Amino acid sequence: TIYDEDEVLLILADQLGNFTPLVGGPDYVHCLLPPLENLATVEETVVRDKAVESLRKIADKHSTAALEEYFIPMLKRLATGDWFTSRTSACGLFSVAYPRVSPAIKAELR
Repeated sequence: TIYDEDEVLLILADQLGNFTPLVGGPDYVHCLLPPLENLATVEETVVRDKAVESLRKIADKHSTAALEEYFIPMLKRLATGDWFTSRTSACGLFSVAYPRVSPAIKAELR
């Protein structure tokens, strides 16, 4: 292609992790989850790893309620995905989400 697609996706995955102030702050950080979730499922390992890194960064910006409402459903989708790429990405996200959620959600994640 004209552009090296993987390089563009890598930069996008990296930059989305810094977009919290650009989407309106922590109250709206969940808006960044859909594009990062998509990037966390791509075949190219470096893109996936960078998406997971950005997701880990923005997980800290979520309130506990927002984490349970938005982040956990995304994590479950990744963990139960058909392809290994999404499941591999989910493995890198449990450690940032699990300690912050309610006991009921922890039980669901086990």
